[in-house]
Amino acid sequence: MSSRHQKFFWLILLLYLALGLAYALLTPLWQAPDEPAHFNNIVAIATTGHLPELRPGDYDQAYLEALKAAHFPPELSIAPVRYEAHQPPLYYALMTPLYRVTASLGQQNQARALRLFNLLIGLEIISFIWLAGHRLFPHRPRVALLAAGAVAFLPMHIAMTASINNDALAELFIAAVMLRLLRALRMPQRWPSWALTGFFIGLGLLTKFQAYILIPLAGVVWLWQLKGGWRQAKTWFTGVALALPALLLGVPWWLRNLKLYGGFDLFGLERHNVVVVGQPRTAHWIATQGWSAYLERFFTFTFRSFWGVFGWMGVFMDDRAYLFLTLLSVLVLTGVLYQLWRWQQKQIHLTPAQKRGLILLMLQLVLVLAAYLWYNLDFVQHQGRYLFPALLPLSLLAAAGLLGMFSHRGSRVAAYVALLMLLAWALAGLRVHDVNGWALLLAGASALALAVRALTRAGRALWWGLATEALVALLALYALVGAIIPQLAR
Repeated sequence: MSSRHQKFFWLILLLYLALGLAYALLTPLWQAPDEPAHFNNIVAIATTGHLPELRPGDYDQAYLEALKAAHFPPELSIAPVRYEAHQPPLYYALMTPLYRVTASLGQQNQARALRLFNLLIGLEIISFIWLAGHRLFPHRPRVALLAAGAVAFLPMHIAMTASINNDALAELFIAAVMLRLLRALRMPQRWPSWALTGFFIGLGLLTKFQAYILIPLAGVVWLWQLKGGWRQAKTWFTGVALALPALLLGVPWWLRNLKLYGGFDLFGLERHNVVVVGQPRTAHWIATQGWSAYLERFFTFTFRSFWGVFGWMGVFMDDRAYLFLTLLSVLVLTGVLYQLWRWQQKQIHLTPAQKRGLILLMLQLVLVLAAYLWYNLDFVQHQGRYLFPALLPLSLLAAAGLLGMFSHRGSRVAAYVALLMLLAWALAGLRVHDVNGWALLLAGASALALAVRALTRAGRALWWGLATEALVALLALYALVGAIIPQLAR
């Protein structure tokens, strides 16, 4: 790893911190998804010394809508917003000491202090993704650097890590476990190492339900080692070392839920489904709106909210921003396909450990997508932020795509794709007699820039990739000052 790459990584972290601080301090309080409900979990533990219980009445749809419509005025208390009380306890327990220390500062300053602590968790997520990129591609530091930048400047992820919620801590444990599993694919692991991995999995289980994807992922890696015949792994004792810490951490929480909520409600999800009366249900939406409208909303809103739909999923950026992100996504996907073609042509060589690592990451992505689809079978929750547990594979795909689209030959292909997008947008506009000049300008400028890149000498893909990520960072800044603050100001 060169000192130049390290300097760029530190610059990425500093820029993330600057953007995150701006989001944490300038975004109006409670104007992030479920933020008051998460805050009230911390309040409950700090004031009662006990974990909260989710009860009927903790979700009042009419009152919540009134709060959002009035932009959470001081005269309307957020205390009744308690519908996240079924969440695992670790995040809230960790935040309780900070809540108590800042008690004399008043509720608003307490909340901002909690936001800043969450921001530091986001910093660690970026660092773990950077380390995982180096673990998988130790001789290609550009991949790790661009992967870190892809996460650091993602507007929606900045907004989430700069607000009060348990998402970031769950993502941190997921990234930490994936880093350890990638290490296990490269060398044999003795039982203490597996026990530490199991401990981190257990912490993830105590943080958020999305972390349960770590169980099958760790199981797959352990079976690979067993099948590989490595002496250190070829014993059931390592399997016990992996499973036991996770079970010891998770079982008390599961037993508590069984006693509290009854039946087989290990995770409190059945109680949650009973309590949240008023949330839009998928079956009712399809029955009233039709499949076509549902699928259009599913794909459009998922895409937009992955990049940035703020507040309570009601603060949108300008449509031109989403056009830019659509074109960028298509071009990055083009770069990924180009890299796959190069691999098929044996221009890219992967070690067996790297191949297994990529399979593991794709399995992680598939599991997260499956969980997202499963959740939306019942509730209309087309929120792209639910895909953030797969940020590691998504960021590495983004890095590979950027390097592919800005490679000497790949930029030619990407330029043709940009021209095709220009043609498609022009034809679509002519069809409805409303040509979007911004879309044509954007696609044309991208095609020209990629053509210029194709004419320059090879070896500059990293610089072009970093420049593109800098544009996304500027977009994140615009999202705050041009969308969030103006639309959410009282």
